[in-house]
Amino acid sequence: MPGNHRILYDKLKSEGFYTKSYDEFVKQFANPEKIVRLHSLMQEDGLYSRTAEDFKNQFFKGIKPQDNTDYSVIPVRDTRITDSVTNKPVDDNSRLHVNIDPAQAKHIVEKAKEYGVDPYTALAVAYQETGFKDEYKDNPFNLLSGGRYNPDTAGSDLVDLSMQTMLDKNKIADSLGKKTDEEVIQAWNGYGKINSSSFGGTVKKVYGIDVSQESIDMSKDPIYGKRVVDIRDNILKQNPDIIKLVDGN
Repeated sequence: MPGNHRILYDKLKSEGFYTKSYDEFVKQFANPEKIVRLHSLMQEDGLYSRTAEDFKNQFFKGIKPQDNTDYSVIPVRDTRITDSVTNKPVDDNSRLHVNIDPAQAKHIVEKAKEYGVDPYTALAVAYQETGFKDEYKDNPFNLLSGGRYNPDTAGSDLVDLSMQTMLDKNKIADSLGKKTDEEVIQAWNGYGKINSSSFGGTVKKVYGIDVSQESIDMSKDPIYGKRVVDIRDNILKQNPDIIKLVDGN
């Protein structure tokens, strides 16, 4: 196995960006699509600035691709022209392609409807939080407080808890006078200021926006909310399988 491949794993593991074993890392990123997705995430967070091809050659050269396609999933492809956060064209190296487990999506949609939450918004928040990756399968909303680390609710359905939390966040947004979808959804991520120091000085860009020199006040510029609405309206609502799943439940 190429040395650079192990170096990349150790780096991601040490900084908390990857939690699974090295063997699982090797298996997962023998899939070319997942390599491109990893490059996109690292580029978005300012951790890698070169092209996807450079990334593959540097860290995955010589690794034989495997067909790890799971034909039981819903493939969701990002065909956006413009990124609503940056207002820049979406290039092929930064597309937010994902594969979604239909059973997991169905569960989210059912819970969203039960709690009166827009199911597309619920799916979009999960999409943004975890990308529906395997390591977050039981916790697609990346719920921490009030979830798996709370002894009183640790054994509860985390999707159920996430819907409750979403309603609580909506109440916070309402109390602050937030009106637009972007402003309301931003409550999930918070209304504070974000800059490079928020990530220990290691991250230079957030959602493609440079934060190395100037902070973003998310109470005035709800970039998280913008990204979720972009995913909801311009990716999920453009996918026939997702539309069928939502309308059929």
